[in-house]
Amino acid sequence: MLPLGGMVRLYGIPGCGPCEIVKMFLERNGVPYEFVNAKADAEAAKKIAELVGSPTAGVVLEWQGRLEAIRGVSPQSLNAWLARYRESA
Repeated sequence: MLPLGGMVRLYGIPGCGPCEIVKMFLERNGVPYEFVNAKADAEAAKKIAELVGSPTAGVVLEWQGRLEAIRGVSPQSLNAWLARYRESA
């Protein structure tokens, strides 16, 4: 059974600092996610380019048909996203 907010897709590139931080944050908070490698997926690369400019400028999260870019990954920005994720249930 998935948590209330459902599965999240995290768009990024392997080894990207912000991506690794977001992965750890999602895991720590019990949020199920799928990592989408923008180096291997042209559509993922396009989403990142449109929303944050480059894969190292931030991350793109998708859940329940919503796309959200988080620039400047920080505890505050991640906790604010988590609150929106939980409210969307």
